Amino acid sequence: MHLVPYSIISAGAFVALKTAVVVPLGLACLVLLVVIPAAAWRGKLSVPLYALLALAAGVIAFAAGTVAGAPSVRGTPLGVVVSLIFFLLVATAIGCFLSMLFYRQPPDSQELSEENRDSGPPASEPDR
Repeated sequence: MHLVPYSIISAGAFVALKTAVVVPLGLACLVLLVVIPAAAWRGKLSVPLYALLALAAGVIAFAAGTVAGAPSVRGTPLGVVVSLIFFLLVATAIGCFLSMLFYRQPPDSQELSEENRDSGPPASEPDR
């Protein structure tokens, strides 16, 4: 009978665990990198707010990365959670930076009313 060494089984389980964490995390980061600039394209926030959000996410991500790299936290379930938070905050910061590049100024209400007035059907004279 051929027995598989325990180290190979545990290594396979560890790879499966990493894959189960990394794939959803990568997809979540990709969603953040697409959704935030898409909102900027629609003109949801202003450029200073995107800059402030990028700066805040970067600072908090730096703090989370420092905590995640601490010897007492590394490799624990708390370390995994802090690492997830770190990667999501980095994706948010990068998404906010990209949103500043893709930002479109929303049209003014006066411009909208002029477009609506101009795009309507031509007015016909009433019948007498």
